[in-house]
Amino acid sequence: MKKFILKISLIILLSVSTNYAYSFNNSYYRLIEDRLTEQTTEKEHIEEVFSNSNLIMSEDETIYFLGCDFKHSEENKQEINNRLNKSDFFRNYKNELKKYHLTTNSFSKLYYRNNNDTLENNSDSSDQCNEYSNINIILLDNNELMIPYKNQLVFLHRLSNEDEKKLNDFYNNEKCLDMQEKEGMVFINVCYYQNMSILDVYNAMSTDPAYIFREKIGIGENRSVTYEDKAVDVEYKWKGKNKLEIIQHFEGGEASYIFKHKKNGTKLTTIDCPD
Repeated sequence: MKKFILKISLIILLSVSTNYAYSFNNSYYRLIEDRLTEQTTEKEHIEEVFSNSNLIMSEDETIYFLGCDFKHSEENKQEINNRLNKSDFFRNYKNELKKYHLTTNSFSKLYYRNNNDTLENNSDSSDQCNEYSNINIILLDNNELMIPYKNQLVFLHRLSNEDEKKLNDFYNNEKCLDMQEKEGMVFINVCYYQNMSILDVYNAMSTDPAYIFREKIGIGENRSVTYEDKAVDVEYKWKGKNKLEIIQHFEGGEASYIFKHKKNGTKLTTIDCPD
């Protein structure tokens, strides 16, 4: 049930942020799960936060993560070092930095929350960003992002150019209606994707782990799969070549994705039904 509620929260967050975050050609980053060992403290929590959340860098080098803006600090390496030193970063993460052979010379840029932005912004997102006001995001010289989080260093890599293009096309062509809530905690979200086929939309969404679209599919290919790590059974059902229904059965409910293609694009209806 916990994972299902998290999934609904992410869908709501994405639908709210669509008009805000995806106007240009953005860069997308994903968690490097191999750096999290079985001994990593709070491994499951970190995987939930970072695997199910888009980390997006816009063209103006603002990072959008967990519903919050992280601004680029116009500083040289020495100034970055001084800023991090004041926050006790080097003392708190001494062993982690040594483990990955990292020094200040490995740091390229620093992104941080501006507390004044939170105070001036009265939107709902400002409340959830308060707890992230002390997080720094560090761009390393190898183009990975590093985030000190829960006394550990979390690393993210940038998606391939092909996957980034898929996501940017997806969001730039997206128009969504207001989400509806029906009796019995049923959430319905309807979006339209101009000039995109069903497979265009599906393949773009498959790059986002929040959707759990892992199968490589073709038109008319029906199948049922189980993902034990997510505790979900998934059914793919085609009805002709212009309609695809994906049903995900969780322990705490069910999610349906109904794709319908017409000549001008694809309509996607998402229905979330918690038990």
